[in-house]
Amino acid sequence: VGDLRGESAGVVEPRALLVHERLAIVDPSGGAQPLHSEDGDLTLAVNGEIYNHRALEGALRKPYAFQSGSDCEVINALYAECKSRALDVGFLVNNAGIGLFGPAADMAESEVEAMVNLNVSSLSNLCSLFGADMQKLGTGSILNVGSFAGLNATPYFASYAATKSYVLAFSLALRAELKSSGVHVTCLLPGYVRTAFDGNAGIRNPAYLKFSESNSLSAAQVAAVGIRAAARNKAWTVAGARNKFAAALFSLLPRTVPPSIMKSFLDRLVHKPSSTGASE
Repeated sequence: VGDLRGESAGVVEPRALLVHERLAIVDPSGGAQPLHSEDGDLTLAVNGEIYNHRALEGALRKPYAFQSGSDCEVINALYAECKSRALDVGFLVNNAGIGLFGPAADMAESEVEAMVNLNVSSLSNLCSLFGADMQKLGTGSILNVGSFAGLNATPYFASYAATKSYVLAFSLALRAELKSSGVHVTCLLPGYVRTAFDGNAGIRNPAYLKFSESNSLSAAQVAAVGIRAAARNKAWTVAGARNKFAAALFSLLPRTVPPSIMKSFLDRLVHKPSSTGASE
């Protein structure tokens, strides 16, 4: 079972449940965040835009005491439903993420905080929630989607790249912690993927868009790489031959060199872009 929560244009599998992530107040009526189940056993800290939440609520076999009018509270209900029916999540995919593009000094504090909450906090919380269940069962697999950008400091994607660096480091640490329990953790590092990322970022530069398109993989290709890596219990993998070559090359250089190379490259393509947001 995959719990994929990301942009509808992101990396998905045919049987995945698509959930559009957003950062906003969880309870639309009272503004409470996080949400708790009636008994206090479940806490929901990440917010999602679940378009079919009414249908999901109606399909529940066991009545659930909803505490708000939030569409995302159905996540707690579904988790409780799985428990009541002795259904266990054996494959968790954390694909949600947003990006910020532009000079780091110009970034709005609220936007950076929102990105960190989603890219870092929600991923960590989901790994803890389902990872604990997998650990008790002695089996399971977690696939966290990081980014090629997380391998090095990346100008104009400074905060975004830092959150993806966290995803890789966290995944490797979690993998070591869960290794003896039979739970596998893999981190997928894609580069350019043919999604709405560039458009959501407001990037219109023809040279950049041409480069992005010519060096990108389809979402299906990236998903296949990630699932295959997880099946083989690989610690981490870079998607795409060109990205693997660049990663190997950059790893041979001093840590300060790749950022300088990337800044020079991006300056030529985007001509010092203004700060805008992007969804993966």
